[in-house]
Amino acid sequence: MNLAGRANTTPVGVEWPTVALAVAVHGSWLAIVLSHPLVPWWATTFALAIVLAWHGSLQHEVIHGHPFPNRLANDALGSIPLSPRLPYLAYRRDHLRHHASPSLTDPLDDVESYYFTPDEWRRLSHAGRWVAVAHTTLLGRMLLGPPREIMTVWGSHFREIRRGDRALGRWWTAHLLGCVVLGSFVVGVVGMPIGTYLGAIYVGHGLSLVRSFCEHRWVPGTASRSAVVRSGRFFSLLFLNNNLHHTHHARPGAPWYRLPGLAASLESDRAAADGAGWYDGYLDVVRRHLLRPTDVLVHPTYPDHRRESGLDGGFEDGRAGPVVQPAPQPAPQPAS
Repeated sequence: MNLAGRANTTPVGVEWPTVALAVAVHGSWLAIVLSHPLVPWWATTFALAIVLAWHGSLQHEVIHGHPFPNRLANDALGSIPLSPRLPYLAYRRDHLRHHASPSLTDPLDDVESYYFTPDEWRRLSHAGRWVAVAHTTLLGRMLLGPPREIMTVWGSHFREIRRGDRALGRWWTAHLLGCVVLGSFVVGVVGMPIGTYLGAIYVGHGLSLVRSFCEHRWVPGTASRSAVVRSGRFFSLLFLNNNLHHTHHARPGAPWYRLPGLAASLESDRAAADGAGWYDGYLDVVRRHLLRPTDVLVHPTYPDHRRESGLDGGFEDGRAGPVVQPAPQPAPQPAS
């Protein structure tokens, strides 16, 4: 399901539903920014956070070759830095590597894996282990995920730049310049308090991590390592149907508005239930994992996984570990 050749396809023509989506995302952002003096700060923060999360979903869609048949046009659309989290081109490179991974979830092969190798786990401090365990709960992912992801990804990228990755250096330079221009408009011209915008970035990032929280889980054999969350209209639109993650990985070049139909034809509900997990909406995700870890932290394919992950009674240093067995999956409901 993750063949590199299927990670991206070029549309025959312009995909107008995605063009309309891009207009809606950027128009909503502009309307919120311009109207902020008339709205309470907390309402502006919350509304802007939703739009920034929506923008992240749009960038993910653009990565996979939408809405234009020309990559330069897509890259220009995706590179608008409404959030300073990551240069779009760096995100594109890493995400397509994720789709091309022959060992999805393996931390040595999959750049988006949240698992650790045993050696990585041993090197963590006690505080680092606490953060890692908390990060496998939904609440921890939303609260700790944004700064953790920024420190991890930014640190990794800057190390690559120091080692001579000139392309990545150019992407970051252009991205930071774009952020300065956008920030000058938002703070200097429009007069939005910088704290309001930074708060929206944090909340929006945390909201985006709700989508990725349970997307993938290691399972043995050939079962799907991509999950399905059958959400309602709000989250389906916010995440552009990427909650149907098994379908997205099976057909990564399909546009967001075709994923629900493809999910039925591919029997994604059944495949996810037999593999990484099927959830009856995000309230189901909250009920099952708000405070309970989704999985073990050390990747199960490594020989000393059970000792390091706590499944045999504790970590190597004797401290209690997250004893987590994969949660039983409910039977999927018939697709409507």
